Amino acid sequence: MKSTWKLALGLASAITASAAVSNVAHAEDLTLCWAAWDPANALVELSKDFTKQTGIGMKFEFVPWTNYADRFLNELNSHGKLCDLIIGDSQWIGGAPRTATTSS
Repeated sequence: MKSTWKLALGLASAITASAAVSNVAHAEDLTLCWAAWDPANALVELSKDFTKQTGIGMKFEFVPWTNYADRFLNELNSHGKLCDLIIGDSQWIGGAPRTATTSS
């Protein structure tokens, strides 16, 4: 459980940095897309502090692992607007960036 919280804390830091870099207006919400599993639930809890500190609301799109890669790679390839932030899987390291950039 300790490593789950470390992971969730690291992800919360990434969200904070991403929000700052993207110049998101405080009135808007960010939608984070990820797999449906326990660390995602921890991230929902951590996002409450993020919202309290920044005024930026968080919405989440969690998909079961069995559909995760197909759903979000399709989102990237279609230039969809569902996700402001996508937490990728380590298996995407070689294929997903190439797929996302060559589909333009």
